[in-house]
Amino acid sequence: MAASVSPAADRCLEENTLDALTQGQLSPEERARAARHLDACESCRQLLAALGHALPAAGEGEETRPMGARPDPAGAPVVAGGRIGRYTVLHLVGTGGMGAVYAAYDPELDRRVALKLVHHDLLPSDQRRESALRLLREAQALARLSHPHVITVFDAGRFDEQVFLAMEFIDGGTLRQWLRGARRAPDEVLDMFLASGRGLSAAHEAGLVHRDFKPDNVLVGKDGRARVTDFGLARTAIAGEEMPGEEGAPRALPASEGMTTRTGALLGTPRYMAPELLRGAPADSGSDQFAFCVALWEALEGEPPFTAADLNGGPDRAPLREPRGHRIPPPLSRILLRGLSESPGDRFPSMQALLAALEREKVAPGRRRGRILALVGVVALMAVTFGVVRWRGGAEGVCGHAGERLGGAWDEARRSQVRAALLATGVPYANTAWSGTERLLDHYANGWMAMHTEACEATHVRGEQSGELLDLRMACLAQRRAALRALTSLLATADAGVVESAVQAAGQLPPLEECASREALTSTVPPPQNPEAGAKIEATRAKLTDAEALLAAGRYEASRALAQEAVEAASALSYRPLQAEAFLALGRAHMRSEDGAGARQALSRALGAAIASEHVVITARATVSLAFVEGLMLRRHEQGHVWADLAEATLERAGEAPLLTAERLYVLGRLLQDEGRAGEAAPHLEKALALQERVLGPEHPEVVKTLERLAWTLATFERTADAEKIATRALALCDKLLGPDHPQCVRPLHTMGFVLSLSGRNPEAIPYMERALAIEERAFGPSHPAIVKSIINLSNCHNEREAVVLLARALEIQERAGRVEHPDTAFILKNLAISEGLLRRDREQLAHALRALPIEEKLLGQNHPDLAMSLLMIGTAHHRLGHAAEGVPFLERALVIAESRPITDSYATGRDTRIQIRKALADALWELGRDHGRARDLVAGALEVARGGEGAEMVKGATELEAWMTEHPPPR
Repeated sequence: MAASVSPAADRCLEENTLDALTQGQLSPEERARAARHLDACESCRQLLAALGHALPAAGEGEETRPMGARPDPAGAPVVAGGRIGRYTVLHLVGTGGMGAVYAAYDPELDRRVALKLVHHDLLPSDQRRESALRLLREAQALARLSHPHVITVFDAGRFDEQVFLAMEFIDGGTLRQWLRGARRAPDEVLDMFLASGRGLSAAHEAGLVHRDFKPDNVLVGKDGRARVTDFGLARTAIAGEEMPGEEGAPRALPASEGMTTRTGALLGTPRYMAPELLRGAPADSGSDQFAFCVALWEALEGEPPFTAADLNGGPDRAPLREPRGHRIPPPLSRILLRGLSESPGDRFPSMQALLAALEREKVAPGRRRGRILALVGVVALMAVTFGVVRWRGGAEGVCGHAGERLGGAWDEARRSQVRAALLATGVPYANTAWSGTERLLDHYANGWMAMHTEACEATHVRGEQSGELLDLRMACLAQRRAALRALTSLLATADAGVVESAVQAAGQLPPLEECASREALTSTVPPPQNPEAGAKIEATRAKLTDAEALLAAGRYEASRALAQEAVEAASALSYRPLQAEAFLALGRAHMRSEDGAGARQALSRALGAAIASEHVVITARATVSLAFVEGLMLRRHEQGHVWADLAEATLERAGEAPLLTAERLYVLGRLLQDEGRAGEAAPHLEKALALQERVLGPEHPEVVKTLERLAWTLATFERTADAEKIATRALALCDKLLGPDHPQCVRPLHTMGFVLSLSGRNPEAIPYMERALAIEERAFGPSHPAIVKSIINLSNCHNEREAVVLLARALEIQERAGRVEHPDTAFILKNLAISEGLLRRDREQLAHALRALPIEEKLLGQNHPDLAMSLLMIGTAHHRLGHAAEGVPFLERALVIAESRPITDSYATGRDTRIQIRKALADALWELGRDHGRARDLVAGALEVARGGEGAEMVKGATELEAWMTEHPPPR
């Protein structure tokens, strides 16, 4: 007899009820009530899980009966309380073309999940096991895809030769049910499909093809968020890879409305299938795009673009029917018709491009509604407002064509040219570079169009902006459009070097928000009214635009030469704002070429011209750049802070400039870190990151750069757990944006290795450092100076003997390249000296340190704190070699330099360095018998420094210094 289920909502299910549920002994009504209770009651789910562990797992016993009294299509019974993997089945949710879905309980993470078993009979019978393994690999690939509009797959595995997926449980229904549940406005429908399309686009970017996109395979939760699901037909889009059983050419199938079909390993719903699929071609992102457009047309129009008769005719379909309702306006119809093109090559190049076109069209219905309202106003207030309404209606027409103004800069023709050029280089990461570049350029173009429309309407529609300010904003936007055109022109002729810089270049286009800043636009001295002078100014600005594009694309020397031409032209015109812009471009080219002295000179000239002409934006950019050059390139920290402070004051006058503010915070954070003040640096870097994510989004090359530096900074003051999370994010994002083999991902790899090394996990750090070196060796060759930093960083993770071998290789590369006085050469020599000293090879240590010192003095000046360590090693090596008197002057100088600054976290002015210098000098003086009293004073001072510090090393050092004082009593 079946146990009863109490209707009381707050009463838990009894054990006999749960047992009856697991045995399939409840009536449908009782089973439904029990399922509803289990969905809401954690304790009953846990009890059901416990009973499940006490019973045979699903599929183990013949007496176990499934829910609904019939087995799963594979023959394995699935019952409430049964187990699939670690999951306890709660109840059946439903069945579909691809399999059955169950609500289940995950006891390890205490959460409800949706558990999907793929129908066994969908797999080829003669190769069922191999096909199941393939589906499992695809399911695991989906589990690595994380996007707000793609259902989250937590886990995937095997159950009785079936594939199962554990996914988030969505409380809601399908997109088809959402469409039928209420009368939906076209805007609502379009928004929901745009969200779904973003999920589909994310899958494509991850190398996955859906194969059966339709409203039934999109879930809409009660939160209103759409999630693409049922990727059971998806397969990894790897060129040349075949499904088992696909050796023969798939056959084309007859189709009928709404049925699911198979061609070999290909499945889908014919209503939504692209013509090439019906002819047996493999599925790709283009066929997904076709299905998306069919579904959107159907959702808006109420009927699909093809009739059942069309489908029954096979792959050669009849022409598309015209929209018969009024819910697909002509511009939107043109977009969908392109996505529904018979030939895949005539469709949009990507889902991202299709979505960008749909998003642009979203603005148009609002403008049409505005004109309708204007006509109502004409009827109501004919005598009073007729002229005004006509003026505004005409103004809205003027403001409605921003997209057309990007022709030749970023339109479909230019998009195709750039894609073809990048992919034609054959660079291993070209596909990823194209994907990242396209996404950033689309984002920039959409932002440009939105700002252009807003600026126009602010004057001509809302009447809240003067015509003069509109002219300034449009001139600013015209410069941004020129920058976009210059960059895409360069990308359209890309070589391998340009591909390497393409994503970063797209992310470095001049910020649009400056075109909305009244303060920035109105502060600059206006150009001369002389038409001839105006033409020359525009020609010079065109050179600067090209110079910036070359710089962003990594062609530094060509950029510098063009910027120099612009400087000369601007100087001849005597127009100070243009001179400021030209000198800034020249300074930036010197910066990228690592010419600190040249950069400082050009930037100083830029600053002078900007102040004279009240060009507030260039003033701010010049001061931020000078802070970087002085503080970081030339290592003049104090002067760097002066420029950073001046930049902060200037930005107060520049209006809304979040990206420039973020750049200043980034430079200030790096400057503080370089001084050994990591604790002070971190908050500035965190603020910079927040600004960049707000303006640029969380997936942008500038975000990667700031994440990498923040992780490095946090690691230096022992927030290693936080640092590791941020470094992991930076590396994953770089791999996604640029590809795992891209040379620009070397920096995040170095950071990851540094964080692990600083955590005392050198064995874990080495693979990251080795991967970085391998990437650079492939890109530049085994003897190129570009690989030197990777060799140095790898050496830091090895023991002293292996480090000496690696550093010797780096030094040989530097010498062969003629970089004898390069900063990296000094660093290599210094690290060699340290490693040789740890091996007690005193002569080698002395030789390396003596070579490093004059290079450092030339680069940094005579009293820079970094010199202290080199001087210490020279003095100590002399002493160990029996030449204490020769070492004393070096140690005296080291002491003066180290103690001329406050104690910081930097090794150059930190506690440990001071203690070492004082003790080394005391040892030398004591041995020479010169001044035992001063020697004791030096050690006493070192003891005081040690006692003021924290940690085991300082305690150990204090103990050793106390012993020294005991062993060296004061003279009598």
